[in-house]
Amino acid sequence: MGTISPPPGQPRSTVPTSSAPAPAGRSPWTLALFALGAIAAVLYFRRPSYLPDLALPSATAGGTASGSSASPIHCTGASGCLVVYVAPWCGPCRSSLAGDVALADHIKAKGYETVFVVGMDKIEACLDMTKSIGRPTRLDVDGKWAKAAGVRGVPHFLVTTPTGKIRKRQAGAYMAPPEQVAELLGIS
Repeated sequence: MGTISPPPGQPRSTVPTSSAPAPAGRSPWTLALFALGAIAAVLYFRRPSYLPDLALPSATAGGTASGSSASPIHCTGASGCLVVYVAPWCGPCRSSLAGDVALADHIKAKGYETVFVVGMDKIEACLDMTKSIGRPTRLDVDGKWAKAAGVRGVPHFLVTTPTGKIRKRQAGAYMAPPEQVAELLGIS
């Protein structure tokens, strides 16, 4: 038998003459589904976020540091806690303080404890802001607690379960009635 060659003047064909199957490989859809499954597993099995176990000093409602003893924030509300993180240099924090205090009063009847944390500034400024709040606060002057809690913007709201597991976080000031803010935060 001879070989097949094209007639003179015709280009040679580049089509393979063998009928061997294409090399085995993974379909792009298989890889995409595997990647989505891996992401879903990481999100489902990741460790839940809890309030940091870092000790914070306290301040009285009058704006004085209450001794040198510091302790972590532990939730004592029957339904959970609302942690409101504010900073003295933050304009929206200052303008929303009255609403934040009204929110604390509103959700207290629903079994939620509210903890105000003032930080990311000098101690004098933090104590001055505590006077404006008119409630006992925790002080995070160096911002370590905020970093550990994942606070990336102020004001920042953390809604927790009674065990301290963070179930909702929200950055930004709310300028609405306390009932609406509680609903937006999932406290209703």
